[in-house]
Formats: sequence, structure tokens, C-alpha cells
Amino acid sequence: MEHAGTAQVRRVHHFDMTAQPEPGRFLIREASAADIPTLLEFRLAMMVDISGGEIPAGYGELSRVNETWLREHFGRDFSALLAEFGGRPVASAGLMWFNHPPGIQNPGGREAYILNVYTKPEARRMGAARLLVEQLIAQAGAAGTRMIWLRASEAGRPLYESMGFGTGKYLQLKPEPTQAEGGDRG
Repeated sequence: MEHAGTAQVRRVHHFDMTAQPEPGRFLIREASAADIPTLLEFRLAMMVDISGGEIPAGYGELSRVNETWLREHFGRDFSALLAEFGGRPVASAGLMWFNHPPGIQNPGGREAYILNVYTKPEARRMGAARLLVEQLIAQAGAAGTRMIWLRASEAGRPLYESMGFGTGKYLQLKPEPTQAEGGDRG
């Protein structure tokens, strides 16, 4: 698969929209490999938003490893949708596929993970994220997936709960990094 050339990621949001989108007035489309720079921009902006607006130390490296990940996974086990207004992307959401051992609640074993849901500040609360997530849910359902999960920021939690997402039985552990990974245990 060919990939578009690497584009420099802009760290600022676009505030130059001349009109505000109305709910339901977005064009929803599948992202292509040429959209990887936009997907990367939105992913990084999402991380900055979650961190309280602070650009983290190591931002350049974070950008590099995320671009590498997107290029390696796009079209293989990761796909994405974009919401456009006036011909410009204003929101995105991704879907990653996992093959899990079959179980009682998910006999086929295939699971979908929704990630990278991001809407530019000037287009928030207008329905773009809901439209994107609804379409990803429909895609996952059409593929026979019986388990869809995601992680929610505090800002996104009410949206996902209103769509039927709830807490499950998964527990999470974040192991301490080893010294080889850059952790300091001493």
C-alpha cells in the first residue's frame, strides 16, 4: 500500500471556519491513506486536550511514533471516518479490529475498539462525533461484531453513555515501566 508523503503536523486548531455547521449537516466519509496527516493532527490535538491543553514534553517523538503507527495499521486492522464541513475535516473517529477468543457473549470472537474520536473546538456539540460513532457501530455490527468498546475522556463520557456504552467487567492495570523502558525504580 502506498502512503502519502509525510506532512508537518500543525499544533494549532483551525478557527477560520466562516460558518458554523448545523447538526446533521456534515459529510461523513471513509478516510484514505492520504488523510493520515489529518488523522495524526486530530489524534495529537485530542491528547493535548486530554492533558489540559499542555503540549507534552517529547511532543515531536510522540508525533513521530503515532505517524508510524497510523501508517503501519491503516487499512490493515485500523480504519477511520472523517466528518467534513465546507469541504474541510472537522472531526474523526477510528475503528480497530481485534480477534479475541470466542466466548459466550461474543461467539465470533471479533471485537471492535473505537478510538481517536476528536472534534475541532469550533465544531463541537453539533453532532459530528455522534454521527461518526453511530456509523462505526453500524460497520462493526455489519461485520458480525458483538463486542465494541472504547475509552472515554470525561468530556466524551456523556455522549457514549447516551449511546448505550457502559462500564464492563474489564479491570485495568498500568505496570510501572522498567529501567530499560526509561523508568527509574531507584
